[in-house]
Amino acid sequence: MLYYYVKRNITEPWNGVNDMKEIFKKKTEESGAGSAPLGGTTWYGVDKLLFVRIGIAAVLLCLGLFLQLGDGITLLLLLLSTLISGFDVLYQACVRLVREHRLGEELLVSIAAILAFTINEGYEAAAVMLIYQAGCIVRAYASALTKSSFRDRVDPYVASVTVLRGEEKTSIPPENVQLGDILILERGQRAPADLEILEGSVTLDLAPIFGHTARREVTAGQKIPAGAVNSSAAVRCTVLAPASDSVFAREIDTVSDPEAVYGPEADSVERYARVYAPFALGVSVLIALLLLIFSTVPTEEAIHRALVLLIISCPTAFLTPLPFMYLAGLFRSLQSGVVVKDAFVLDGLSRAGAVVFDKDEMLSTGFYRVASVKSERLDPAVLLKVAAHAESGSSTAVAASIAKAYGQAIDASLIEEFTEEPDGITAVIDGIDIRMGDAAYMEKNGVTVIDPVGDSITVYMAVNDQYAGCIYLSDTIRDDARSSFSAVSGAGCECIMLSADSPEKTRTAAVSAGVREYYAQCMPMDRLEKIQEIKERFPVNSVLYMGEANGDTACFNAADIGVCIDGLASEASMQTGSAVIMDKTAAPIAGAIDAAKATRSTVRQLILAVLAVKAVLLVLALLGVTYQLWFAAMVDTVAGIAGILYSSRIWSEQK
Repeated sequence: MLYYYVKRNITEPWNGVNDMKEIFKKKTEESGAGSAPLGGTTWYGVDKLLFVRIGIAAVLLCLGLFLQLGDGITLLLLLLSTLISGFDVLYQACVRLVREHRLGEELLVSIAAILAFTINEGYEAAAVMLIYQAGCIVRAYASALTKSSFRDRVDPYVASVTVLRGEEKTSIPPENVQLGDILILERGQRAPADLEILEGSVTLDLAPIFGHTARREVTAGQKIPAGAVNSSAAVRCTVLAPASDSVFAREIDTVSDPEAVYGPEADSVERYARVYAPFALGVSVLIALLLLIFSTVPTEEAIHRALVLLIISCPTAFLTPLPFMYLAGLFRSLQSGVVVKDAFVLDGLSRAGAVVFDKDEMLSTGFYRVASVKSERLDPAVLLKVAAHAESGSSTAVAASIAKAYGQAIDASLIEEFTEEPDGITAVIDGIDIRMGDAAYMEKNGVTVIDPVGDSITVYMAVNDQYAGCIYLSDTIRDDARSSFSAVSGAGCECIMLSADSPEKTRTAAVSAGVREYYAQCMPMDRLEKIQEIKERFPVNSVLYMGEANGDTACFNAADIGVCIDGLASEASMQTGSAVIMDKTAAPIAGAIDAAKATRSTVRQLILAVLAVKAVLLVLALLGVTYQLWFAAMVDTVAGIAGILYSSRIWSEQK
């Protein structure tokens, strides 16, 4: 019957397990562990029918072991136990062998179980299959529980929301919220979806999203991202996107994707397993033959030792915990405020050696400040007052910075005329003609200016078409720039700044941010060349490029890892960068790098520990120390479970 079952399923269309990503996906999603051909309801990702099968198989195994029912009946009970608990394992082994021409862990377990019956060790075959399926259940349960636990900590779920239907308030489940609905976000409530404020203002606590304490004031017309907490009064909002389609939900789904947790170590182990599985099978056969030819070991004992070696060679202890370790690393990065797309990017972050960034995108606030006022004809305070009145009709950042430096009320009665042009303004202030603008504007209007010495934005003033003086403006650097890049440096990365500004202006910004290495006058092609040069300096380490999603896409592609900032503001961030910082600061990437390093360290410790355990078992088996097949399977399964539990230290080490 099993032959016809397998033949029927192999000849029918089937989405085969093509690589380890699909194996993990198949065993951790709703289809349930170790039950590929079966459907049904699940419990924490495990098909409930599998529990029934294992229970029946365990009862049959106990009946065969402890009741004296005769050899024929005992053999039948053990055979039924093995088939009931492991027919899907046999199925997957056959499919992979026939369709993909590969020997996987299922085939090694299946061969061991089948050959165990040939040497009158049917109870070991049944026990090995039960233990293997128990390991699959633990794998699926741990995956579902890990994701559920994390979602409980970060998912913006609320029990109900208040929606306005006309003038009537109605409480509905958050999943029933639709695009365009008007709802009331109460004080202390988490936004269940991406919202836009209709009126008033509100203070948001963004700690659940950014991973650190962060408050932001938003007013009418601005966005409230899903997951943010309203820290002030209730406010009316409209729904921009349902909870399932919010930016935050898509980011959680990104790191929850089973394919995202398939990292380079898992890739190496799986490629190693593809070669090692047939090699181990061949070595087991060879050892059995050598024992039979050159020793007095009985045939059954020789086959038993070979089967023990076969069970030990299964890669289950490696492949079971690795995805969970990467999953923990991805979730820890998200708790730090960084969305890392997959385990390969996480591994790259663990080897980060340099973070390259653009000055304007990462340091500048977009506002100016008055650095100094220079005039040989007017008192500087008087010139600043005249400039503030002349620029009061403009809405540019330059006008705002001059008004802020003046710091007093503008007397509108003094302003008789005002005209704004692209490169300057003209005004009549209390009967006096005033011109203000850059050097080209002054030259165009016949005003000769004195070229100042310095490296700042300069606004010139002419009074009645005679040069009167100038105002030096400089960029303002973000308040958290120094602390942010200090954190990045503390994570073991060199911070390198690129700028299109002059050397003096670039140096000033770098000193303010505490950045030691910087390059000035970098045009787009120069940036690409610099990134390539930096990559050559760090042949082993990863080079990160950090900036805004709407910045230079070529720089993101040129670097080993592209990191976008302000992920909540731009949906393009998820497409542009391999990693996305939810906030507008560089600091969270340090937490992601720490998470990546902790993950890499834990993965390597796991591999070394499992290799040590397997080496001891192999040596004992070769020396003739006798132990049962089920014991070898148990050790392999327990090692995998221990690895899953050990992955929790990735979270526990979070600072």
